[in-house]
Amino acid sequence: MITNEDTIAAIATPVGVGGVGIIRISGAEAPLILATLFKPYQAGVEWQSHRLYLGQVVEPLSGRVLDEALAVLMRAPHSYTREQVAELHCHGGSAVLSQVLAACLAAGARLAHRGEFTMRAFLNGALSLDQAEAVADLVGARTSMAAQLALRQLRGGLSSRLDSLERELLAVLARITVGVDFPEDADAPVAQELLPRLRNLRKQIAILLAGATAGRIYREGLSVVLAGASNVGKSSLLNRLLQAERAIVTAEVGATRDVIEEAVNVEGLPLLLSDTAGLRETAQLAEAELQGIERSRAAVAAAQIVLIVTDGALGLDTAARDLLAQTASPPCLLLLNKTDLLNLQETEARLAEYAKYCPAEDIVPVSAKTGAGMEELKTKIKTKALGGSAEAGPEPLLNNIRHQQALFRADTALTEAQAALCIGLPPDVAAIDLENAYQALGEISGKTVGEEVLSHIFANFCLGK
Repeated sequence: MITNEDTIAAIATPVGVGGVGIIRISGAEAPLILATLFKPYQAGVEWQSHRLYLGQVVEPLSGRVLDEALAVLMRAPHSYTREQVAELHCHGGSAVLSQVLAACLAAGARLAHRGEFTMRAFLNGALSLDQAEAVADLVGARTSMAAQLALRQLRGGLSSRLDSLERELLAVLARITVGVDFPEDADAPVAQELLPRLRNLRKQIAILLAGATAGRIYREGLSVVLAGASNVGKSSLLNRLLQAERAIVTAEVGATRDVIEEAVNVEGLPLLLSDTAGLRETAQLAEAELQGIERSRAAVAAAQIVLIVTDGALGLDTAARDLLAQTASPPCLLLLNKTDLLNLQETEARLAEYAKYCPAEDIVPVSAKTGAGMEELKTKIKTKALGGSAEAGPEPLLNNIRHQQALFRADTALTEAQAALCIGLPPDVAAIDLENAYQALGEISGKTVGEEVLSHIFANFCLGK
């Protein structure tokens, strides 16, 4: 059973060498543990909440000085967890922090589990569950846009919408209950009264779901694969997008024999960009090249967007035509590379040729050598990722598949309640579906979530958070 009775401690900063490393302690015994371990230089200190003090950290039994540090006590309920919280701001480095943490445990604290500080913040009412999940999203954000979306959720952007939906659902349920159970005090509600309210609830849910795809992409990222024949410039394009010499580029056919993966920020989207071995006839290839081509095909099949690269000087090759025939899903862009070798008339002729096989808006002339067309390519990737628009579209308050599925269940329950009322069933029959909708919404905010789900969510947090 999840409890928050113990006093817990953990290192709250990343492992490694740094200027400052923080030990966090939370629980009823935090002030006592702090007084045991920390000796302020200022004599006769009366600890004030949220004020830093300079002093020494000592072992509780031997009195050996472990570090010179700053300490702060944050008294309940004015702390992250709403418990008594103490922090020791030590010099960064694994040896110092390990010794200080061991001293905290010797003084009576227990080592915190992953995400336990944030779980306590949730259990003590400081955060809703979706806000608690936003903490992990903010820590793990790979782009500034992902960080902004996580911060918006942490500050209550989603929970305020959910609160409004839950209040309206409860109001409808209360109206049904009063009308059915106490007919002498109120008339039973009729379908004409309830249906507009249910339609409005479904409309609000639809608005949230409309931004879910963009939100999840900003949070989770996208797999984008460069594919095509040998020597069309896939590796050069990878290097240009990464702005680093990551892949080896040579005139030798088949220089890339494995899938090279790198993370990159494109237009605010976190992408996993993959360079693949050139696709060609396999009759007389060495075993390593054969395996490389098979891995390329597997990467294309698993990709969310495929960039089909061609040599503009040679035109549309067999590999590109085959890929165009195979990649209706996932979506693809056709890249006319090496435009630096073509004049304007030749480029236009190639584009007209390519338009016979691919929509013109999905064809992008580029030059990996000069960088021409790269900004247009980035915009096109974003457009493909967001389903046809380079903008995020509806406000992406949802970025989590758990939230998305819960809203789908809530919408399904509301649909069934509408259907029951439309065919003339009593309102208390529809109330069963409305209860299910409320339960589904509560799984997002945490009001109705089970212990197993909580444990799974917080197990994915880092230690010390």
